[in-house]
Amino acid sequence: MIVLKYEKSGRARFISHIDLLKHTERTIRRAGITVKFSNGFSPHPLLYFSAPLALGVSSSAEYLALDTDMSGEEVLQRYNSACQDGLRASGFFKCEKNPNLQGKVVCADYVFPVPYAKIDLSDGFKISYKKKGEIVEEDVGSKIYDVIDEDGKLCLRLATGNTNLRPDRLVDELNARFSSNMCATDVLKIRQFFLIDGAYVDVDDVLNTL
Repeated sequence: MIVLKYEKSGRARFISHIDLLKHTERTIRRAGITVKFSNGFSPHPLLYFSAPLALGVSSSAEYLALDTDMSGEEVLQRYNSACQDGLRASGFFKCEKNPNLQGKVVCADYVFPVPYAKIDLSDGFKISYKKKGEIVEEDVGSKIYDVIDEDGKLCLRLATGNTNLRPDRLVDELNARFSSNMCATDVLKIRQFFLIDGAYVDVDDVLNTL
């Protein structure tokens, strides 16, 4: 099993997750990467992705696991030679089995292009956003796990998974608080985390031990 760490940036950040799945399968075929298939009446390539990224948000820390007997070096080289701009892989990890990133990642760090300021979450963090044509108001303070100074910019550690908090839904409230005019397309995901023994551990560090 080889896990590629790849970006989703530029025009590629507007590709939906479903379209990304189809595009990646075509990229794998075009690159000549040999991937194992599932059994049954409708075999499909054994590709496993990290959780979907909100449309328009960029990321430097997306992951794709491939069930293949090829070396990581060859998979990385072949993938990058065939992938679309904005989806280039920066490295790889070798694992004995599927690390189940979509099921085990619990949070991720997102950088917002505003100056860092400590946000007090003791009274919650109320936002409003449109969902299925209706305005929804929600206190998401419990889904913001940390407020981080990332090279002078605001970085928020947001829940992922069953208690997912989409970063694009914070943009309007942050614009009001910081008197800024950023868009969801200005947000960048930089890290993802597992929860191990009560501590958040970077996915890269976990994959290096598997």
